[in-house]
Amino acid sequence: MPVIRVNNYIDAYRVRSQAKDIHELAGRPDKQALTEFVNRSILNEIQPGPDDILVDIGCGDGTLLRMAMECGAECIGITPTAEEKARLEEAMPKLAFKVGTVQDLPLKPESASKVVCNAVLCYLSSEEEVKTALQAMARIARPGATVWVGEIPEIDEYAHYGMYRGTSMPAFLWHLLTHNGLRSFLGMCRRWLKATLGSERIMLNSAGLFHAEPARMVALAEACGLRLSAHFRHKEMDQQGHVADSKFRYDYVFIR
Repeated sequence: MPVIRVNNYIDAYRVRSQAKDIHELAGRPDKQALTEFVNRSILNEIQPGPDDILVDIGCGDGTLLRMAMECGAECIGITPTAEEKARLEEAMPKLAFKVGTVQDLPLKPESASKVVCNAVLCYLSSEEEVKTALQAMARIARPGATVWVGEIPEIDEYAHYGMYRGTSMPAFLWHLLTHNGLRSFLGMCRRWLKATLGSERIMLNSAGLFHAEPARMVALAEACGLRLSAHFRHKEMDQQGHVADSKFRYDYVFIR
């Protein structure tokens, strides 16, 4: 199918699992250095060690788990589809992976001392789903466990940047022409032609983006049994290796 239409991120990542490059599962195509940077920053903050059981919810391409295993921690990756699990197990046979969603984690209560959920909650469809996810994280975390919740935008970034969120290819082309200009329009026309011929694939995703200002995010988490330890702007790195604060996204460290 040359144009794939999805309306949620589980289906989107099921499609990504078919890519030749496993790093597509991190959601940052051709940005492996950025993935390494983000995960190293998380590990530097939560400091896993040999006595820890670390759970990475929405573990992407497994980069954080691979790094944490080097620290001696027992590592478990949660991924939402069987297709992603199969790819990860093939690439990293020494790590453990389970299929589950952030709202319904396939783990026993109080089974983790470190919990990471980075760039996942923003893809949920409502505040109620986010509350359910935070409750699930609190359930699997031991008393005193560290819980990282990262990359929560304080505004709707899709609206701010004028990103197309629909399933119509003609509407997408019109959006590119009116918002991005002729060059982007013609480039996508070429991609659409290649897709029609079977040498390209275009995915149109109509799913929204959860966002919450820090005060609201902290209140949601604390109502679910997670106490704020720290919050700060998410760090980003460009292709030249320059690091700067994210314009809209925040990271949170909670204690169970």
